[in-house]
Amino acid sequence: MKVFLDTNVLIDFLAKRPDFFEEACNLINLGIKGDIKLYTTSLSFATCTFVCRKILGYDGVIKALQILESYISIVEMNASQCHHALFSNMPDYEDMLQFEAAYEAGCDLIITRNKKHFPSEGLQVLEPAEFFNKYWTID
Repeated sequence: MKVFLDTNVLIDFLAKRPDFFEEACNLINLGIKGDIKLYTTSLSFATCTFVCRKILGYDGVIKALQILESYISIVEMNASQCHHALFSNMPDYEDMLQFEAAYEAGCDLIITRNKKHFPSEGLQVLEPAEFFNKYWTID
């Protein structure tokens, strides 16, 4: 299964956000074990660096992303995706860019904690808890 991780899920993991870290960690672990294939964009890594450097320091967040990059495939973003996102009539341009990249990469679904910013058609969009309830049981 090809699973695209939205930026907020990566930040949950890196920043060890209370209430969200455990599910984010379980998702990352599924990718590390090879049970699912994880995807994200370079934009997500850039945003994680900006947000998490305040918590981990710049060197700390870069080291963490270097490790994650071994397990998460970075998908391309291009001008066509930018154009579609700009004219999508969706409430969040950045999330629409993520959607376009995930769709073009052939991902099966997107995992986010902000479903309302994504289209309801084209790709399945789930919150982490929904993913585990629907597809995976963590022991």
